[in-house]
Amino acid sequence: MRHPVGSIARDFGDRPDISARSVLVTIFGDSIVPVGGEIWLGDLIALAEPFGFSDRLTRTSVSRLTAEGWFESQRVGRRSRYRLTEFGVAEFEVAERRIYHADRPHWDGEWTLAMVELGSPDRTTAQLVSKHLRWHGFAPLSSGVMAEPGDSRAEVREVSAGLGLSAAIPVALARFDDLRALLSAPEVDQRLGLDEAADGYRRFVERYALLEAMCGADVAPLDAFLLRSMVVHDLRRTVLVDPWLPAEILPSGWPGSAAHELAGRLYRAVDSGAWAHLAEVTGATVSSEVAAHRFG
Repeated sequence: MRHPVGSIARDFGDRPDISARSVLVTIFGDSIVPVGGEIWLGDLIALAEPFGFSDRLTRTSVSRLTAEGWFESQRVGRRSRYRLTEFGVAEFEVAERRIYHADRPHWDGEWTLAMVELGSPDRTTAQLVSKHLRWHGFAPLSSGVMAEPGDSRAEVREVSAGLGLSAAIPVALARFDDLRALLSAPEVDQRLGLDEAADGYRRFVERYALLEAMCGADVAPLDAFLLRSMVVHDLRRTVLVDPWLPAEILPSGWPGSAAHELAGRLYRAVDSGAWAHLAEVTGATVSSEVAAHRFG
């Protein structure tokens, strides 16, 4: 009898808030990067199919991700092999630190302010820069100004260079007087997105606490791969809208800690089976050190 995770994965792929493109990014970051970062398109299609993504949908999604600068391809006869671009690698490294390691950085009270609109030639570019800065932990403090605790000037330069901007985004370091009052202002709280992140973490715990009981020894490699990918994907979606404030200024009872702890337990429970499925589909050899560095 098929494990219920299989049907849950199909339902996951049908969710209105789930896109094949985003799930493929998760699969690439969680499963392909640790085994060399390259995969045949046919193998990627096979990994995506159990989520209900058709051959055509996966091909279209990969083409769009390539056009957006995430992937680059190499033709070998009639087959195509995909890998991350340098920009894609850099973005994955940032996301990986926040997905698998929940530690909040030490903070000395300083903020990095990025003047996005001043360094962007048009509104579309400014929105693209803002989106990438959010993945790095920045949050919109006011119109055209992104903010992150700590000195993140190097990350702003990396985003500017990765997007090929002709002019650098102006950045500044700042300290705020009466920070508690500033963060409690409704308009600032809304811009930072703390409520959005908190709601996302609570939904994650509610959804996956029910699945934790299903992670017994009978979970087949395919189902282990599906569950691990879903866990990482849903956690990633919330982590990347979390402004990643230092622990000193987070609201009390912050639900992100419980979400990361649950994700870690689930990840460890299905990890070996998930790698076994990946090896079966792609022939990749997985280092035993991968899991040890994630959710440690």
